[in-house]
Amino acid sequence: MNLVHQAKGLFSKVKTYWNTPMHGRYMTFKEILGYSGGGIGAYMIITLGTACLLGANNFLIQNILSVTPEDMYILHVIAVIVNIPLTGIRATIIDNTRSKKGKYRPYIVTMALPAAIICNVMVWFPYKDLHHLVGDGQIFNRDADYVAKCAVILVLNFFLHFFYYFFYDAYENLIHVLSPNSQERTDVASVKSVVYSFAPTVVNFISPFIAQNIFHTTSNDIRVYRLLYPILTILGILLCIVVYKNTEEKIVQARTHVVKVKFLDALKEVAKNKYFWIISLAGWIGFLESAYSNIMSWLYNYGGACDGNAFAIIQTVYGNASLWGMLLAPICVKKWGKKSVLVVTNLFNIVFILMMLPFLNGINGLTIYLILACLYLNAFMGSFMRILNPAIQADIRDYQQYVSGERIDGMFAAVTAIGTVITLVTGFVIPKIQAIKGMNIATAKEVTSNPEILNRMLGSGKTVAQVLQEQAEAGQEVYENASNALYDPNVLLPLLKVLVIVAAVGALMNVIPYFWYDFNEKKQKSVIRVLKIRSMFEDYGNGVLNDGDLVDAVGIINTSRETAVAAPKTVNKSSYKSIKDKAERKLAKKAYNEDLIYNEEIEVAKFVCEELDKFSTEEYRFIVEENRKIYNAGLSGILDLDLNSIKAERKEAKSISDKAIRKAAVEIANRKISAIKALKKYYANGKEFVQPDYAELERRYAAQDKIEADIKKINDYLKATKNKEKIKKSKAQVEKLRAELKLMSVETKALRDEITNFESAAKPYIMAKKILTQSENYQKLGEISAIYDDAKIRHERALAKAAAEAERKAAAEKAYEEKLKAEKAAKKAAKKAAKEAAKKGEKIKTFDKKEKKTNKAKSRAKQIKKAKQNARKSNK
Repeated sequence: MNLVHQAKGLFSKVKTYWNTPMHGRYMTFKEILGYSGGGIGAYMIITLGTACLLGANNFLIQNILSVTPEDMYILHVIAVIVNIPLTGIRATIIDNTRSKKGKYRPYIVTMALPAAIICNVMVWFPYKDLHHLVGDGQIFNRDADYVAKCAVILVLNFFLHFFYYFFYDAYENLIHVLSPNSQERTDVASVKSVVYSFAPTVVNFISPFIAQNIFHTTSNDIRVYRLLYPILTILGILLCIVVYKNTEEKIVQARTHVVKVKFLDALKEVAKNKYFWIISLAGWIGFLESAYSNIMSWLYNYGGACDGNAFAIIQTVYGNASLWGMLLAPICVKKWGKKSVLVVTNLFNIVFILMMLPFLNGINGLTIYLILACLYLNAFMGSFMRILNPAIQADIRDYQQYVSGERIDGMFAAVTAIGTVITLVTGFVIPKIQAIKGMNIATAKEVTSNPEILNRMLGSGKTVAQVLQEQAEAGQEVYENASNALYDPNVLLPLLKVLVIVAAVGALMNVIPYFWYDFNEKKQKSVIRVLKIRSMFEDYGNGVLNDGDLVDAVGIINTSRETAVAAPKTVNKSSYKSIKDKAERKLAKKAYNEDLIYNEEIEVAKFVCEELDKFSTEEYRFIVEENRKIYNAGLSGILDLDLNSIKAERKEAKSISDKAIRKAAVEIANRKISAIKALKKYYANGKEFVQPDYAELERRYAAQDKIEADIKKINDYLKATKNKEKIKKSKAQVEKLRAELKLMSVETKALRDEITNFESAAKPYIMAKKILTQSENYQKLGEISAIYDDAKIRHERALAKAAAEAERKAAAEKAYEEKLKAEKAAKKAAKKAAKEAAKKGEKIKTFDKKEKKTNKAKSRAKQIKKAKQNARKSNK
């Protein structure tokens, strides 16, 4: 009964907050469902992409397309190096996107389609016919058609790297900007992960099922993927549209703030983010953890540990393990924090990976199920990271905005891509181990020529020889496929043992950097409150502050001033643990938790007050004074800067004893040096060094917004009308507006580039003005407080009006539902009465749809007849 009550409560809550977010939250239930449900489609595309990307454990390329581990590593290195500048392009596009659609949403559909098409091309490409193009000779001491096949896979990966990662970043990073509330992001990430995991679970079930029941073979047959990929593509794209249509980006930022992020500037800013480096380092040194990823598929495909139907169930059960971790993650994070949950789950992972070792001494009916048990526990712990990773990534972007003043998102991916050069060196370890332990062409030739192994019966009910013959007929390489060495258990099992040990080492290396991660929930909450205050002051200074933002920010300030001076409460777990009575202990524990929250609020309030009072500290007095000199010198002062003098100034700054002042002085000097270099780059050809028209950029943005709104309005009209002539005119109008928008976008980009170049050269002056303006704005709190009361009244009236409107709509919807129920009940009662009357031999007049239509026609005929009679009388 309690569960039923909770379900009803949840249903009621979903209805109430379907289009309006709950108090303290930013996302509606419609948005959460759109992001999560559409995620099933997103992960169908992601499943395709990850299967086709070059990497150390790629099953499709290595085992099915027959590229050796060493060669795949070489192709992977080339693809990664080529991808580095592409990542920079993607990052620049994302960070400089200025559109009502947002910085991520526009790319969820536009990048998913080409990525999926490339994956389909990869499995459908006629590799066996390449010898007609390149001949039967040799290139680089390898068969020419094999080298041509590697070249095709590499070229496809060049395109896939750009489109797939653009799409992947767009979907995964969208959660970072859907809400500034860290706990809400964690909760939504949990819901999203539970829902989208349906996609890989279904794919993992269908693949071996198709192999067993349609093609009567194993999952390393190319025909399985040629059937599956087009289906996943169509479903995936349709559901990605759901994500785009039902989400809205929300970033805590001043309304007047125009994003102008330059690649190198953003790169320098991200490089200073210590939390980013901690997370990146964990990935770079923990790369070995994935070494065990193919263990079950190898036991099934090569070891013959089970048939395809059993493996489909095994894969489904294995996928189910992630569900529980994803459900529990938000609860655990709320109780213990992200860092604690992350460290503990990773330590458990090491144990569960090593537990597989005793079960790899031979292959029998239980082997794959015992391995499944270990991997189930491992996946349960690993699934916490699916929630933690996006939540932590969002937090460090909040921190980045706090320290740099810019919301930098795409550039994180760019720095990560540059850092992957490190993994290119370490990434050679797994392919090398595989080759040394027998997964090579020479061993494969011996294995596929050994009658004893060829006559081995696999789980599919066919011998190894039969499976290889079918693969050869489908165009796959057989005898020179290094993966086919795994058909020999004496090669497979020792290799799996080594990979398990390697994975455990990788898991240990992965967790170590997180011991230095200290950006906890309290710090994130503090940073968000400061960002709200900064935005409010900036908007107030620019005269565009709205009542809601003012009330929110001033409320934070007033509460923080009061709370910061409060005395923290003494907390001790013994205050409730020593109580024996269950009810009393529950109340005492509740009081203990409330005291913890109270003390946390005091710490957050102190952080906010430090922000408000920062210009009264010695560090900021120095910063303000130095920047005042730069500002007073004006733009012409930038032209007078001498590189040698500034280098001497920086050298002198490094000798300052006070750490905070030294850091500020060095930063100011570095800013001047960057400005000198930018002047030479952008203004050396005699171009006048003047400030571009920022207002013109805003006017162009406003004009673009208007055109986009007009296009949307016309498109909405097109959906409603059926008038062919109006449809034709409207479509022509849309085309005209799109052409105008395209031209305007080009002109706007040119102006934005001009502004970006100017800001690089004038950065000391611009930063000086920004700091002085912020200092002056912070002194205007009295002015803002004077208008706070009126703004609060207006804001509360607006909220009450919105609530009343929502209540009215809810009442109208409820009344309509009641009406439908009553009509349904009346119809049901009439049918019941008719049946009972029929049993008694009575005749009750009931009207079905056909009778109603007939009666209506008769009535209409009578009206026409009467009208004709009246017309005759009039004529007489």
